[in-house]
This record gives sequence, C-alpha cells and structure tokens, in this order.
Amino acid sequence: MHLVYLDESGTDGYSPIVMFGAIIVPTGKFGHLEALHSAAIQQVLPVEKMEEFREFHAYDLYNGAGPFEGIEETKRFTAIQVLLTAVQLDKLPYVYAAVDRKKFMESPFGSGKPLNAAFHMCLLGVEDWATSNHPNYSGQGKQIDWKDECLYILDDSDDKQLKEQFRKTYRTLRAKHPFVPPHNTRLWHAHDDMFFGDSKDCLGIQIVDLCNYLVRRRLAGDPEPQQFYEMFASQVICAKPQPEWGLYGGLFRE
Repeated sequence: MHLVYLDESGTDGYSPIVMFGAIIVPTGKFGHLEALHSAAIQQVLPVEKMEEFREFHAYDLYNGAGPFEGIEETKRFTAIQVLLTAVQLDKLPYVYAAVDRKKFMESPFGSGKPLNAAFHMCLLGVEDWATSNHPNYSGQGKQIDWKDECLYILDDSDDKQLKEQFRKTYRTLRAKHPFVPPHNTRLWHAHDDMFFGDSKDCLGIQIVDLCNYLVRRRLAGDPEPQQFYEMFASQVICAKPQPEWGLYGGLFRE
C-alpha cells in the first residue's frame, strides 16, 4: 500500500493560484524519508535540541521566518536540499492540481470553492498515476492492481466545514461499496477511507508542503534562484484526469 500525503497551498486569499499537491510514498520507502527528515532537522538544530523541533513549514524555512528566524540562510537551504533529496533519491511521485483563482472566479463555477476543485483533480491525478503503473493497462475500461492501493492522509484543520467538504468529495469519487452496482467509483485504488494527520507529527505532510511551495512559486512566475524545483522536477505530475481536464483544463495551471 502506498501512502499519499496531501496538503493545500495558496489559500491566503491573495495568491493567484490555489492548489493541492500529493507526495506518493510507495511501500518500503518511508524509512529513508524519515531518516533524511531527521538529518534535515540537524541542519537547523543541534542534536541535543532535537526534541524542541516542531515542524518544517516551507514559507518559514525558505524565508527565515517564524521558528527559523535568526537561523542563517546556508543552514536553512541545506535543510531544504536534504528534504528534497528524500524525494529525489527514491523518485517519489508528486502530483498537483493548481487552480487559476481569477479564471475560476470568472467562470460559471465562481460561486464554488477553487480549493475543493483542486482537491478533486488531485485525487483523480493520483488514481491516474496508480493505473499507469499497470503494464497491461490499455486505457479501455479499468484495470485494478491492489499493489497500487493508496491510503490518503491530509493535513488536519480546525475548519470542520472544510473537512466535511473534503470527505464529501472523497466519498463522491470513492463509493463505500465499489463492487456493488452501479459501480460508480472512480478511485478504485483508494483505501476505504481517508485520514487527517497533524503536520507537526506527520513528516510526509511537511515534505509535500515544501514541494507545493516551490511548485506554486514556479507556476506564479516567482523567481527562485536556488533552483530547488529542479531537484524533483522529473517527478512532478500535473493532474489531468478525463473528462474534467478536457472540459475545464483552462481553469488550471500547469
């Protein structure tokens, strides 16, 4: 079973892009991820203070804000390199869906929430990735390989209404009983439920937050002189599920 960590980005109301990203950690890869996460912490804190560490938040780590204020840039950027090395070495797939806020608000869907649209597309993008691993898949019908089953883990939120909306979207795409007619499930490789994790305790969420930050900067045309994005660029997948992408792809950025 693969672990799929998801987090949102650009929800401050000012960003031109609202997005959801997902890091897929295949079976057997989590230990290496955790080891490098610990190594990254040691770049910004001495070993004797490891227990004081709370979490990596991409914006704060990159800009030297919040808990990373006063920590020299070289140490912070080395920590980012170590975290991205964890993604790079194990070739962890990163799937994203990025809504163009302005286009979305001007569309017939403008009364809806762009974040939920990004979540919907991201889930289906992960499903497309899972299906693409099947050597005999021809695109005709749906072929299932249980080795590519995915457990979705989202960053927790105090917004109960938002969490309920995410659950509703997930349940719309992944029926409780997929093998009972009318077989309307689209997330065939998804676990029977999704779960919420505290980013302070969930290193996968911290790493997808970092990937989201770098991808959103790139999509927005913000310069990033360190070229951190290039470290995992070959693993970046824009979610383009059909028929949604064919119908509404103009509302998204890639």
